[in-house]
Amino acid sequence: MLHSNLMRSAFYIVVLINTYTTARILHKPREVRCSTLIVFGDSFSDDGVEAMGPSHGFVRDCNGPNYAEYLNKLLQCETYLNFAYSGAKSGQDNFYFNGWSGVQWQVDKFLEAESEYDLDPIIVFQSGGSIDFFTGDNDSTAVLSNIQSTLHKLTKNLDRGTLIVLSLMDVSSAPGVRSSEDSDDLRFRLGQLVSDTNRKLGQLILDGDLGVRRMSPSLTVQYIDINPIILTSTYHLNTTQPFSHHSPDTSIRSAFRYAYHDLWNPSTIVHYAVAKDIARQLQDL
Repeated sequence: MLHSNLMRSAFYIVVLINTYTTARILHKPREVRCSTLIVFGDSFSDDGVEAMGPSHGFVRDCNGPNYAEYLNKLLQCETYLNFAYSGAKSGQDNFYFNGWSGVQWQVDKFLEAESEYDLDPIIVFQSGGSIDFFTGDNDSTAVLSNIQSTLHKLTKNLDRGTLIVLSLMDVSSAPGVRSSEDSDDLRFRLGQLVSDTNRKLGQLILDGDLGVRRMSPSLTVQYIDINPIILTSTYHLNTTQPFSHHSPDTSIRSAFRYAYHDLWNPSTIVHYAVAKDIARQLQDL
């Protein structure tokens, strides 16, 4: 009886090893060639001002590299162009002023000088939009319209390349919302608006007949919802308050226990998780 059980256990172990080995063999991530990485977005994507060369953006809203910078290193891109600006809304405007730096404006600037860039790029389109809802808008119509028209303009001017469209980031649980006077109402409103927008954005990209993917056959198009990635990367971290070193209890590893760099923006730890997931999905395309 003992011999029979041992033989059965050994058989199961062999089967498990073979299954695992087969899965590893079948899943062969392709090598991603990245000649040019182009990024559009808001404060989540802004990597700050460059002292030399082409410069876009205002400030890196992070305590270390952001996801775009990590992605550039992970893919070992030959050229990296980041058009993102903190405060960018989904259209032409910024949250703090009008007329320029919005995500739509960023794409316009890229297209004006498109001939200067490699025409087989990897493009990350982080549409902004979350900050639009802080102006009091209670539906997603305007944001979706901006995103749709911008994507249409971008895709019709590209003959080839890879387009990664990121979802709107759900900021309803950010410390800045939690600490507001009308926290519960604001969290509910923002959560609902972002959720509704992302659902419709996914349809806009993936719809079988009229989606961006179907209407842009020369491009590889992927939609990535970053919110599950952020949630998974922060479940063991302090999400209720941002990190501060202004404490006598600060230790070398203190910053690694916080999900947020400030009241609104995730830490570099979260950005790294997002970059790794984008890189993985690129390998699987």
